[in-house]
Amino acid sequence: NYESIDKIPISGYTLNTTKSYCTKPSTNDNKITGDIVYNGKSVSINNITERGTKCYVYLDLGTSVLDLLAKYTINNTSDGCPAYEDAPSITSVGTKALLCRGKDDLGDTYYFRGNVTNNWVKLGNLYWRIIRINGNEGVRLIYSGTGSPATSGTGTQIKTSSYNSSKFGAYYVKFKNGSTNSTIKNELDTWYNQNLTIYKDKLDGAAGFCNDMDNGSTSSDMQYYKSYDRIVTSKKPTLKCGTPTTNLYTTTGNANGNQQLDYPIGLITIDEVSFAGGLDGAGNSNYYLYTGQTYWTMSPYYSTSSAATVFSVYLDGRSSPYYEDINVMTSLGVRPVVNLKADILFKDGADGSKENPYVVII
Repeated sequence: NYESIDKIPISGYTLNTTKSYCTKPSTNDNKITGDIVYNGKSVSINNITERGTKCYVYLDLGTSVLDLLAKYTINNTSDGCPAYEDAPSITSVGTKALLCRGKDDLGDTYYFRGNVTNNWVKLGNLYWRIIRINGNEGVRLIYSGTGSPATSGTGTQIKTSSYNSSKFGAYYVKFKNGSTNSTIKNELDTWYNQNLTIYKDKLDGAAGFCNDMDNGSTSSDMQYYKSYDRIVTSKKPTLKCGTPTTNLYTTTGNANGNQQLDYPIGLITIDEVSFAGGLDGAGNSNYYLYTGQTYWTMSPYYSTSSAATVFSVYLDGRSSPYYEDINVMTSLGVRPVVNLKADILFKDGADGSKENPYVVII
């Protein structure tokens, strides 16, 4: 469905690096023999060494991430958003639909809070909700259905699973322990291979997923983690990842994070749940992360020599394990989280509703 043009378009397009190519006359092959660059105003082709080389440049039309962000009103504290700072105090559930501004390790981030209904994305046959626009302008998504959008029930998760195979010690709240994957990482990797490999060029492995293992407070033989101190004790969540060189899971070859991921897929953090509208000790059925199911996050809660648990979003919407019998061996819902790259495009004409979601151009 490409149209041949004789003028360079100046806005609303991105270079399709997969389709664009150059043909070298001496071999008549379709290899990119130069570096094709499109900057929104012009096309430049560098490092061409043979006379008569022909280059074919494909440009995709659509809505960019920044165009998408411009569709929304960015709310502030007077509208009901938490304060714009690293760790604002959040002491109540969020129900009013808002787009708020915060900070992550990459810069300014824009996150959805409350009962928003216009943050739906479709990638192939998969439906997602936008958690936030990352500081690098990528888009962070949480799974919410295959074939049709799901707002509640088991359709919002890919399956149920334990977080890990044992609960005896701190090792088992880790997403990955050395070369050993957690049970839930294996489940996510398997699902990725079955469903997302064909979209790998659209996914960002650098933004990462935070499994904040920094030690927090202690009580008797119980080791709490910083996420517990933030969410339960001080109620001051953050979108930054403590000690990112060890706790931020990124894919191999990235400059940031621990580079321990096989695939760019993870889980939501309990801090993101708090910013979205969840609260420790208080149910909330009126925000977009509520599904009526209990599902895992990636944030450690506490560990002892005989017990370990990770935060979950409880079935009434609260952001805590709630019951003491929930530990890493409990079978809870799995909702994958991925990050779209900053240069992806969405088809024009969508409003982000579940009936008319933002469709990623493949």
